[in-house]
Amino acid sequence: MASLKTVGRFSTKILGKAIHVALLCGLVFLLTGCHPAQKQRVVLRGGPMDSVLSFAADEISSFLGDKYAVLRSGSDRRADWTIDLVIDNKMEDFSFSVKDVPSAKPGGSLTIELRGPNPTCVLHAAYTMLEQTGLSFNGHEPIVPPEIRLEKLRGVSQTIRPVVSRRGIRQHINFVMDISSYPLDEAKAYIRNLARLRMNTITFHSYPGQWYPYSLKGGPALAGNFFYGQRHDIPDDPLIKSVVRNSQVFCIPAIEPYYDQPDEKSRRAMKWLQEVIREAKRVGLAVNFSMELREKDGDRALASCEFVLGRYPEIDSLELITQEDGDDSRREVEFNAKTIGALRDKGTSRGNLEYGLGIYNTTAEDLRRGFETMRRVVPPGVHLTVLPAHGARAAVKNLKAIPITADDVRRTVFYSWVEFDGLMYLQQNPVVGIGQLIEEGRRLSGGAPLYGVCWNHWRTAENRTAIGYAAAAMVDGQVPPQNFYRGYGRALGIGDLDAYGAAMAGLDEADNDARDNLFNIGFCFGGYWSLKQGLANYGRFKKERIEASIRRFEAVREGLSKCVAQTLTPAGKRYLDFLSNRISCTLLHLRAFDTMTAIQPLFLGKTPKPLTVEDRKVIGAVCAEALALETEYLKLHAGMIEDRGCEGTLVSYYYAPLLLLRQIAKTYAGAGGEAGISPKTPDAPPAPAEKKK
Repeated sequence: MASLKTVGRFSTKILGKAIHVALLCGLVFLLTGCHPAQKQRVVLRGGPMDSVLSFAADEISSFLGDKYAVLRSGSDRRADWTIDLVIDNKMEDFSFSVKDVPSAKPGGSLTIELRGPNPTCVLHAAYTMLEQTGLSFNGHEPIVPPEIRLEKLRGVSQTIRPVVSRRGIRQHINFVMDISSYPLDEAKAYIRNLARLRMNTITFHSYPGQWYPYSLKGGPALAGNFFYGQRHDIPDDPLIKSVVRNSQVFCIPAIEPYYDQPDEKSRRAMKWLQEVIREAKRVGLAVNFSMELREKDGDRALASCEFVLGRYPEIDSLELITQEDGDDSRREVEFNAKTIGALRDKGTSRGNLEYGLGIYNTTAEDLRRGFETMRRVVPPGVHLTVLPAHGARAAVKNLKAIPITADDVRRTVFYSWVEFDGLMYLQQNPVVGIGQLIEEGRRLSGGAPLYGVCWNHWRTAENRTAIGYAAAAMVDGQVPPQNFYRGYGRALGIGDLDAYGAAMAGLDEADNDARDNLFNIGFCFGGYWSLKQGLANYGRFKKERIEASIRRFEAVREGLSKCVAQTLTPAGKRYLDFLSNRISCTLLHLRAFDTMTAIQPLFLGKTPKPLTVEDRKVIGAVCAEALALETEYLKLHAGMIEDRGCEGTLVSYYYAPLLLLRQIAKTYAGAGGEAGISPKTPDAPPAPAEKKK
């Protein structure tokens, strides 16, 4: 009914009649329950539903539920829309389609058919449909527009064969900022967000003693030795305590009360991962468990693998990969191949279990020799995996140096990066390198789909843009970055799309420059920072390189600031504020290093004894200035905690660069806070080696 307006030309009689009609309509509504804005009805149809199809129906209901009345039934004559979930085993593997099917009856409901060869592909069709109604998914949290309209689906007919068949993330689950510190419900939410990006696989890599029992150097033989066994007690710092959801020691909150009960901690750690794997299976992700065999003892290797297979029965694939930049990758490859053969001969594994044989080496020559060995010894039916470098662009460069062949592409899962752990305290954005890998794979395959690609990352909120780009490129092919930024920015409601795209391109270059010229300036393992005497990591970087990096990141922040004033949506503002916050944190970290270059000449071959009193005063003053910058990093970072990973990064920063600064001040200036070197642990990650670049 049209609204009433008080206009001079309306007569009193007309106005009175309008009021009478309005009152009468209100009375009818009270008596009958009719509503002029009743939700349109959507009926979901499909055959017998497994867990993945049920999840697809749940997702459709959840995202459409605010605007539409979503029903689940075989048919409903009063439906305005019908959505069919259809398994079609005649379709090509990994493909999915969204199609408007004309109604057989005049005036019938609009039917949207979501079709795929298996439930996971039907789920991906559902997300494709939802994106066409206005939703956007990015790995962090869905972007929900003010209005979702099924009307946009009229006439749609789209079949998609992704350019990468097996698409996903590789989670090391080894550092405090990745999902291995998440409460279970938040880890499951992360998994669901991967499914929404139409990913269909995830690799969990466990180091010995973290997610399965394994004794190293006489250390604990139980699981649950989180973060390579390095303990992160919550410091007596009001800022950190105010935002971190642990009271004594940083780990999965539900496990914290049992942290000093090794048996119970071990059991609960494995139970946590079992539940995360179960969620991955529920949402259509194939699960690959990756491990490395440290000692060349055949019986022990078999026992470790059999334990993993028994404790995690829902995994789809077991991958044996070489140690990172091991001394003899070829020997490891051969041993791992024999272990896979022995597992098959014993018949202890499930018939549908797949195996992978992998190499993690970042030196081109070692990588080439190791990959050639893999080609030679791989058992029939075993796929290959390769992690060829540190950083996205470097990964493509090293793959070309092997060189990879078209036959390799047909059976190899490529591992690359949306985040390099050697730059964890810097904001990253390796979109160009991500696209280059997809483009190179397509070139080698002659346009045929790639077997698989998974991407390393630890932080989620900080990497949502690059994760979103990787997901899009694996489905649609190498997407021009500027096109992606425009679409991504438009979904967020960012006002100046050109300025946003230019800033993100600049961030990509700043990230790559830091990777090449400030390698490991942000490596996040605490023990790495105190491995050497003197300035340790603060003594490695030249002032001119640091300042060049600072200028790059300053330009990015300035570019993003141009977008803020023209961005009106809450989602867009929050995103830009967060990104600017993390770039400001990056600048504080770099400026602390820049400050410390002033005392590098004092540490050329010197120990504390030759230092003069004046030297010590200078060291104390410089350390205090750098410490102030890093303390400001903590404050700024704590001001925007978007997820659990942000809490972990805060704790990590306290126990890495900041702790080392205090140690330097205490040792060489007789000032500063508490001294101390991170305790040695049974296992520790090798720092990405400078020579491996």
